[in-house]
Amino acid sequence: MPISVLVVLIVAGVTGGIAAKKLYDQAMSAKSDLEQAIPLVGDVQQSMLAGDTAKAKSTITQITALTAEAKKKTSTDLWKNVEWVPVAGPNLTAVRVAADSADTLVRDAVSPLTAIDLQALMPKDGAFDVKNLTELAGKVSTADETVQRIQHNLGALDRSALIPQVASGVTKLDDALAKVRPILTPAHNALTILSQALGADAPQHYLLIFQNNAESRGTGGNPAAVAMLTADQGRISMTQQASSSDFHTARETPIIALDPQLQALYGDKVGRYIQDATLPPDFTDTAAIVRAYWAESFGTPVDAVASFDPVALSYLLRAIGPVTMPTGDVLTADNAVPLLLNEVYVRYPEGPEQDAFFAAAAKAVFDGLIAAHPDPKTLLDALTQAADEGRLMYAPGSKDQAALLAGTPVGGTLPTSNAASTALGVYLDDVTEGKLDYYMRMGIAAKSTQCQADATPTFTSTVTLSNTLDPGAVAGLPVYISPARFFAKGDVSTDVYLYGPVGSSLTGVTVNGQPVAVAGQPHLGRTAARVNVLTHPGETATIEASFTAPAGSFGPLVVRHTPMVAETPVTIDAPGCAAAK
Repeated sequence: MPISVLVVLIVAGVTGGIAAKKLYDQAMSAKSDLEQAIPLVGDVQQSMLAGDTAKAKSTITQITALTAEAKKKTSTDLWKNVEWVPVAGPNLTAVRVAADSADTLVRDAVSPLTAIDLQALMPKDGAFDVKNLTELAGKVSTADETVQRIQHNLGALDRSALIPQVASGVTKLDDALAKVRPILTPAHNALTILSQALGADAPQHYLLIFQNNAESRGTGGNPAAVAMLTADQGRISMTQQASSSDFHTARETPIIALDPQLQALYGDKVGRYIQDATLPPDFTDTAAIVRAYWAESFGTPVDAVASFDPVALSYLLRAIGPVTMPTGDVLTADNAVPLLLNEVYVRYPEGPEQDAFFAAAAKAVFDGLIAAHPDPKTLLDALTQAADEGRLMYAPGSKDQAALLAGTPVGGTLPTSNAASTALGVYLDDVTEGKLDYYMRMGIAAKSTQCQADATPTFTSTVTLSNTLDPGAVAGLPVYISPARFFAKGDVSTDVYLYGPVGSSLTGVTVNGQPVAVAGQPHLGRTAARVNVLTHPGETATIEASFTAPAGSFGPLVVRHTPMVAETPVTIDAPGCAAAK
């Protein structure tokens, strides 16, 4: 932390050359300690994420020695007695607070986290150690509170009074905290929810929906299979399985009262067919509908609803290795998606057999996860990727847990404001009847002027939908993949729902460059537009929707979208937004 200019001010304002020289030496030494220590915090973070706790602890030892020395040198009576000196005083205070903050950060936040053993998070003898998970949640919570307190203390400093060299040093500490906080808060929330979901306090019963991406719906796909999981003191069992045929669908009225805005945009089929329960972009709506269907058909209690898809299963298989199904099929990370979302329809012509195969695959992977001893980091990476892509969602019945997940991909909800992030939404509904979305590919380009000097910033989503089915293969498609009952064989009809930011208004929609008459409709505090496109085999359609929003504070531009069979590339163009990514 360069403070040479500060030292000049001190020398000019302090009587006695010996005192000034001593203070100068303390300042220069503390500067050196902090300049070495702060960058090492990032090294600890990288080591922890890589699972190398030994290296993390070694680095912590280095940092602790440096920050402790810096704190000692800036906490002397001489230092504190000179903090009243005009101009120099606020800078001395800032250096002291920075040194104390760096020491507290390492001692009370970063260091305790190196005691976390990722292997302890894994199941042992068929059960998770919920006591350990609860203790870990407490440690992470303490660390998170420490970081918040340090950020508050640094925020209380009068930055306008700081000379550039001191201000730069404090900013470096701000940056270090900014890297730690985004890890601590989600980790605390996840551990808290996980221990409760695993039955730490009482047995928990939750439904697990397996979404079939070969037939797109808003948050993934047709809910091909549903399973009841029971967790008690860390031991999980799959106690019941069902398919869509086990529920009363095609009913005359929705199974529960639907939000009027939701019904106006999607129709009442969301509540009349369980196959369409996953249409809304808000997973809490899906959870409420599925709970109602389950209660009507089976009556057993439900504490939470979770969602997974075959692509996420393939991620898990990277961690647990191949698993063998009762049919003799061996599921691997490479073959799970094509087998479950395409080949099964060649092998089994009827829906119930397909659903049974799908459910058996899910159970095989679930059993493999409980019985295997996967590498913790590989498993964590798999779950993180699934969550980030919207393939893993969780809607708890507990309001406290729901609050922890609000606005996150795992919670399956869009942010309710633009403050932390400015989210655009792109969601699909395949109305073709069949499983042709195995061949569909989507790309999204998002653009905004939110960081430019616009009174009403604009936001644009450009979506490309490509039907990659080989026209020469159409005739040989199994009936269940393409029944050709409502559309020509191989054609895909897709309703595309495009959401603007919170508080936005629709300004226009084009399909393949041509304007189309689409009215914006309110939903979730946003404006949404629905447009239908038909793609023949080998064709691509381009849909573009533009929105405006009132001037205000906008977080980084992000896109939430339906998770497809294949990865959806997303590009962000927000000129002037350094933090946009």
